[in-house]
Amino acid sequence: MEHIYPLLVVALGFGVLGITGFGSALISVPLLAWVWPLHQVVPLVLSIDFIACLLLGGLQWRLIQLPALLPFFCWLLVGVALGAVLSWVPGVLDSGVLLVALGLYVAWAGWRGLSEAAPRPNSMLRHTPLSGLLGGVIEMLWGTSGSVVVGHLVSRFEDPRVLRAHITLCLMLVSGLACLTLAASGRLNTPEVREWWPPLTAVALVSMLLCHRWSRHAPVARLRRAILGLLVFSGLALALQGGRSLA
Repeated sequence: MEHIYPLLVVALGFGVLGITGFGSALISVPLLAWVWPLHQVVPLVLSIDFIACLLLGGLQWRLIQLPALLPFFCWLLVGVALGAVLSWVPGVLDSGVLLVALGLYVAWAGWRGLSEAAPRPNSMLRHTPLSGLLGGVIEMLWGTSGSVVVGHLVSRFEDPRVLRAHITLCLMLVSGLACLTLAASGRLNTPEVREWWPPLTAVALVSMLLCHRWSRHAPVARLRRAILGLLVFSGLALALQGGRSLA
């Protein structure tokens, strides 16, 4: 099971990515962290996530409205740089307070979208500077910025297929920036990453492509509810991950 479990986790996480455009790291990182140390899991998942998002983004490129995302890209870049600085501060990587608070907020925002109890434009994550900074910092520290990215973009794009394409593009950018920073610090060049990267990447790409092919025929309303439902789940997963750090 120690060899099968990581393959099953990655197949699940990247299958979800193929359907909703995010969720690979949000599912893979917490589940893999039960058996591997977090400092090993994050570089491994982020490097696979970048390749998968690059491929998935290419398949959806015709739906992208690039000029509308440029300000968000800039703030994500600033957030990654800030996260890289914070990662060297003692105790920051082990602090779960931010993850708990953010996870609960994201879960509430997703639930609100499902129940339509309040208009989404009032979401705190609608503001580009705040969501960009948070997304970049969280991706750099914990590799799980998908909830923040979706929380921002869900208020800007109504069509779930267009929304999914932009989620994938943003995650490709932020995971790529994080990978560059991890490579510069030597965290990508470890025996564990080199050993597990080829088989996990192969499983991740096959699972993602199969699920993406299926999602192209899924009803639009069901796809949007799947994205919002995963937002609730991923927010709770973030809070749980933060709670484990505090325990």
